[in-house]
Amino acid sequence: MAPRTVFLAYAEQDEPYRDLFTTQWARSGDQARFLDSPTGAACSEQWKKDVRERIRGCDGVIALIGGATPDSAVARWQIRCAVAEGKPLMGLWVEGNHQGKPAEMGPARCESWTWENIGDFLDRL
Repeated sequence: MAPRTVFLAYAEQDEPYRDLFTTQWARSGDQARFLDSPTGAACSEQWKKDVRERIRGCDGVIALIGGATPDSAVARWQIRCAVAEGKPLMGLWVEGNHQGKPAEMGPARCESWTWENIGDFLDRL
């Protein structure tokens, strides 16, 4: 089976969680690839086009959900884009105090940050 490619959606303030996630995953030995937002002016029309293109090319999307997510136009737009593109979506709580998932997630589940939960999601892709 070809390695899965997953887009990571996250608020700008949660970039340290993205870094931790990708570093830990690289050490796991799994072959999944993770992409995230391109550099550039977040929420500009070109940025949105580039994000949508990346999400279209992915097998699924993991949204890193933290305290900054509800106020992040970037994270919420990435999540809306994933839903619009019909990509499998899972929210991953990055902090212990789960403040409720963003409405943009729709029926997609939010799970605790465990490698078992992440692996189960990847196995379903």
